[in-house]
Amino acid sequence: MFKKIYRILFNHPTDLEGPVFIKPYSHTNKQISDLEILLKDCDDKSRKHIESDIKKLRYGQIGENNIYHELKNSFIPMICLYNLRIKYKNMTAQIDFIAITSKYIYVIECKNLVGDIVITKEGEFIRSKKNSYGKIVSKEGMYSPIAQNERHINVIKEILKNELHYKGKLDRIESLIVSANPKTIIDKKEAPKSIRDKIIRYDQIVDRINSEQENHKIPWEFTEDDMREISECLINYNKEVKIDYKKKYSLEPARKYESAEELREALKSYRTSMSQKENVKPYMVFTNDTIEELILSRPKNLYELRHIRGFGMTKCKKYGDDLIEMMG
Repeated sequence: MFKKIYRILFNHPTDLEGPVFIKPYSHTNKQISDLEILLKDCDDKSRKHIESDIKKLRYGQIGENNIYHELKNSFIPMICLYNLRIKYKNMTAQIDFIAITSKYIYVIECKNLVGDIVITKEGEFIRSKKNSYGKIVSKEGMYSPIAQNERHINVIKEILKNELHYKGKLDRIESLIVSANPKTIIDKKEAPKSIRDKIIRYDQIVDRINSEQENHKIPWEFTEDDMREISECLINYNKEVKIDYKKKYSLEPARKYESAEELREALKSYRTSMSQKENVKPYMVFTNDTIEELILSRPKNLYELRHIRGFGMTKCKKYGDDLIEMMG
């Protein structure tokens, strides 16, 4: 309490000398690494989908690297968070960066915008695509990244209102949309000011934040204790998302034995090994008819194996795990 009074009396909101990343930036992208592994064993249809997603992720990563470099070398006293997947009650938000200064909380969205973008006076986003000769071949409307980021901000507001009991300070949360693609031209001269000011290039971030930090007409609202409390509160609701790649890309696990002949030979070899180990005739492990039924059905679990002729509880217990693994 004394520290806060001191900061107010001497107009000294923080002792920070530059940016501090509480949730650190990572130069490696786990999702890209996971997808590169999937490429080794996927079919042609899934490969195209995965390669397309890797390309998009790499474009986004370039943009995120640029944003991180600008924030890290800004010398602005602030607390930064990277890659938050916030889940609060029935709401979710995927946020690339949050920068918390003594005056504002900036929610920064890195967008890999493709094509040339025109923002109309009504705030609509129109994307034009050109061919290799520079001629426009298509125009289409696109979902507003401003609206997307506002949804993320609403989640943050709910957390700060309910968990930290903020009220007036909720108007100090600003949205910044940063284009990750340096080839994209964004025409925003006709856009409303409320939208125009929220869309910037990565090399404009520091100037934007500095201009508001140095504007003495804007009073500071957050002490360093507040900044740390906000960051810790948001991190508390950060939930890592596990992506179901099998479902997303319609992947089927690679079979250990693709052909029936390969599996037949493997099952006979296994039967011989078990019969020698147990000192019984091979057919007492399982018969040739059972082998054919296993090849036809390829049971995926013990429940399905129980429906194969000749497999009761005893044989399922003895051979089940080995056979399920062989089915691939």
